[in-house]
Amino acid sequence: MFGRRKVERPKSPLGIVLYEFDNIMKQQLKDILKIISLNKKLNPARTNKILNEASLRFESFLDDISKDKLKIDYRSDKARDLIIEMITKLENLFERMRKENFNLQNTGLNNIYKEFESALAIRDEIRKKLKDLEYDYA
Repeated sequence: MFGRRKVERPKSPLGIVLYEFDNIMKQQLKDILKIISLNKKLNPARTNKILNEASLRFESFLDDISKDKLKIDYRSDKARDLIIEMITKLENLFERMRKENFNLQNTGLNNIYKEFESALAIRDEIRKKLKDLEYDYA
């Protein structure tokens, strides 16, 4: 009666990608965001491992929703473009963090956190777009 509401795995390809993306954000990247928001120092080895795993999964997402592999209607194309934009922003941010060797004091943690937030703000746009299209996961 008072148990957790179970979220079913979506059936649409874009819904599956967003579902998996949300899981990565909740499980892996949440800790990194928390450390950055608290202005603490990141552990380079641990952070690199987490970002590498996330990057590999992001690459597989991009491959799964590429225009060659996934044929969708023109209305869903905008949502796909937003997903690709969000993932590439995060990938670029990860690359910058690696280049700085996770010593984010040089670049300013505020800027890094704002870039994370701007990439995640695209997620809200995608949610609105998918709700308009009546997708099974938004």
